[in-house]
Amino acid sequence: MERHDGCRKGGKGYPCRAIRTREYLYIRNFEPARWPAGNPDREFCARYIPFGEVDSSPTKSLLMDNKDKPGFKRFHDLAFAKRPAEELYHVTKDPGQIGNLAGKPKYAGIQKKLAARLQEHLVRTKDPRVLGLDAPWDYYPYYGARRNKKWQVDPKP
Repeated sequence: MERHDGCRKGGKGYPCRAIRTREYLYIRNFEPARWPAGNPDREFCARYIPFGEVDSSPTKSLLMDNKDKPGFKRFHDLAFAKRPAEELYHVTKDPGQIGNLAGKPKYAGIQKKLAARLQEHLVRTKDPRVLGLDAPWDYYPYYGARRNKKWQVDPKP
């Protein structure tokens, strides 16, 4: 995944790569400081909605309106919060991928093995994110509903 909507400062995407086996899903988030669901400040979204990568819906409204109430924060964070650099889920025991196992000693071997397999694939396919190259799509302009200068991607440094 790279980008879906222009909902982060500078129109940046949320780059991540994943590998899945019968039992596990391993995800590497290349920019964990970015918001995966889009920025919570609607000013940064081309569609002018908070967390613009998630379409408006009754569920989104419920989670956003009740984010600080007991019983809601966990689900709000699962939907909208920033993610760690690595995620690991046991998809047969946790099909909703709710419990991140990355960093847990019991799963360290599996995490390391899947991270290496993913890295090998990304190097073999010349993914610029792992080759230390500039990812060109970080600089593509976003052409959404709001096509003015404010929504153009920051130029290359």
